Amino acid sequence: MSTTWHDIRYALRMFLKNPGFTAVAILTLALGIGTNTAIFSVVNAVLLRPLPFRDPGKLCLLFEHFPAIGILGPSYENFVDWRDQSTSYEGVASIHNATFTLTGAGEPQRLVGQMASANFYPLMGVNPLYGHTFFPEEDRAGGPLVVLLSYGFWQRQFGGAGDAVGKNLTLDNQSYSIIGILPPNFQFFQPVDVMIPIATWAKALPDDRSWHPGLTAVARLKPNATIEQANTEIGVIAKRLEQQYPIYDTNVGAGAVPLHEQMVQNVRPALLVLLGAVGLVLLIACSNIANLLLARASGRRQEIAIRMAIGAGRSRILRQLLTESVLLAFAGAVTGLAFAALTMAPLVRLASTSIPNVGPITLDSHVLLFAGIIAVIAGILFGLAPPMQTSRLDLRSMLNEATRGSTGSARQQQVRSALVVVEVALALVLLIGAGLLLRSFSRLQDVQPGFQPAGILIGDIPLSPKAFPKSAQRMDFFDSVLDRSATLPGVRSVGAATNLPVNGTGGGSIHFNIQGRPPKSPQDYILVGYHPVSPDYLQTLGVPLLQGRLFTKADTEKNQFVVVVNAAMAKHFFPGESALGKQVQLGATPIKEIPYMQIVGVIGDMKQNLATDPVAEMYIPIRQGDSILPVYNLSFILRTEGDPHAEISAFRSVVHDLNPDQPLVRIRTMEENISTTISQPRFRTVLLGIFAASALLLSVVGLYGLMAYSVSQRVHELGVRITLGAQKGDVLKLIVGQGLKLVLIGVAVGLAGAFALSRILSTFLYGVTATDPVTFGGVSITLIVVAFVACYIPARRATKVDPIVALRYE
Repeated sequence: MSTTWHDIRYALRMFLKNPGFTAVAILTLALGIGTNTAIFSVVNAVLLRPLPFRDPGKLCLLFEHFPAIGILGPSYENFVDWRDQSTSYEGVASIHNATFTLTGAGEPQRLVGQMASANFYPLMGVNPLYGHTFFPEEDRAGGPLVVLLSYGFWQRQFGGAGDAVGKNLTLDNQSYSIIGILPPNFQFFQPVDVMIPIATWAKALPDDRSWHPGLTAVARLKPNATIEQANTEIGVIAKRLEQQYPIYDTNVGAGAVPLHEQMVQNVRPALLVLLGAVGLVLLIACSNIANLLLARASGRRQEIAIRMAIGAGRSRILRQLLTESVLLAFAGAVTGLAFAALTMAPLVRLASTSIPNVGPITLDSHVLLFAGIIAVIAGILFGLAPPMQTSRLDLRSMLNEATRGSTGSARQQQVRSALVVVEVALALVLLIGAGLLLRSFSRLQDVQPGFQPAGILIGDIPLSPKAFPKSAQRMDFFDSVLDRSATLPGVRSVGAATNLPVNGTGGGSIHFNIQGRPPKSPQDYILVGYHPVSPDYLQTLGVPLLQGRLFTKADTEKNQFVVVVNAAMAKHFFPGESALGKQVQLGATPIKEIPYMQIVGVIGDMKQNLATDPVAEMYIPIRQGDSILPVYNLSFILRTEGDPHAEISAFRSVVHDLNPDQPLVRIRTMEENISTTISQPRFRTVLLGIFAASALLLSVVGLYGLMAYSVSQRVHELGVRITLGAQKGDVLKLIVGQGLKLVLIGVAVGLAGAFALSRILSTFLYGVTATDPVTFGGVSITLIVVAFVACYIPARRATKVDPIVALRYE
């Protein structure tokens, strides 16, 4: 124990004796360990940390699968059958996302909410902070109006007062009694403000198994049940339902997936790539420190030789050197943790719309343990180089070299050169990865959405079904907002739609059939994008009209029902003929009560997702659409003369003057709306770019350090060369050539590694191949140019060596 403390004290004295070396080493390690810790904190929160529910490994989601459109939440009728017929689960609960308008408490607010079955909270193992969750008698159609508050909303609205339970809250013009406050760490897929029972909403759904209202089915496996058994059982139930209800459930499969797996499946590959990237940064940092230690070891050869001469064994020397390297690593880890803590807030902001909200991203005990482990590993990795070199040296030669001032062994120089090659290769791999993502992101940003997004302000107006129960009330209010907004001084035109383009979700979709071409079987059901819009919506967006006409104010529910389709729909469903004049009807099969709609126009395609091809879509006038399926929520778009933000206040005033209790929510520009949909690729690109830049900096610093050290060790040789007639250009060529040789070897190795590893990025790329020659070539040339500068500076210094001084150097 005393020997260990002696080693630590000696190491600290050596660090204080060489403050420059110590500072550079600690900062280099801090960069490597800090970036690893920051990314691991995200990986830990999203991928590793258990969900904050009771025995979360037993929770799973149930879904339906359609051959043509993939996975959907179940119809309510199928959900009820799953719940009643399954035996693999302790229970099956349902939940549905919703929004509510809060009035009677100051300015009207639009609240994010959920509806849940009474068994949902016991199933998840969630206990309220105050009050109680839903009783079975509260979760029934026509039951009492009760509400649960989230912890955050309770703090904002009631200041955390304990007497909030029992008070009333007016949601959608109905008074709800507050029965409980949920705990602060509870959320299911998204943060919400309020939660109400689901039964009343479910009772009002159409009695139609083809209707998928956005229901989420969550189940808890029995202790002895496995997810494979649950999948098998739910598949058997789906087959049984297919036989009972062939019109709706033919070829409709069902399955179960672990809850955590479903929540993180889209983001896991990106996070693992980023974790691998920061691992490479750490390796480069370790190579850099190893190079520094080797250079420092050359200056300590006399010290080591003397210690060995007076009896210190090689194991004793090894322990001393490893103690120094591990202490250095821990100092770097502490500094890296401070760096990670400082970068946590911007990292969370950058990741906020890119990763699932499964819990807080913090430097918890697991992250601190991770930082400690990689500090030890890093310390051993870069600390082994000097002892390995020392263990191969002969004591007599070390003492002789110490006497005459050794310049270091050729083997040591080879090791240092190899480390620089490794740094350059790893940096090139990261730079190429970042370059591919950057080119992909640039291509994505350049994608034309099919309309003119500049100068458009967006605001959502969700109407309460209780406040606007009749179609005429809703349509008159929407028309009043459109008419008044169009008269604002800075507004050129106004429109509204149920779903906006480039929203990243694909918008709403609906079954339809074509007159004279009814589906022959359930497999022939077809879905298209469905968008009720105002008369001037398409003109306001600036969508090109390809054939026919757009809507006018005369297109109401009292006239011939009309529809405008996009080019993708016209091409897919009416190939080789004009779509104009054709009759289509909403619904999977012809229904006498639903009118046929005549196609009166064909417009250009608009993107629902920048990274995917346009899909078939139809547009219908709002009034005609509301007479078929009630419309309660519209997104308004205002094309402005100048900055859209300048019209926010006036737009708010229009809505407030018409109805003081009606909130206007999610105000943003169309460009901001589009930007949100590409937040994931932006997150990946920015972070990998930062890591690649860090890798480039570290590798260039390592190369510069090697060349500068090489020049300092070759002063005598260079002096002799200059004395014998070598020109400055010859010396310059010699030193730069030595450095570029290492760089070119590193580039060759890096290109091979990048070619193999870049395929991992292929799923993240848009418009760029994983082996894009422009990226590979451009990044390689850039790295070589930067490396040339790093070699040129010490080489230029070598040309200024004074031969007289150099010959007296030793």
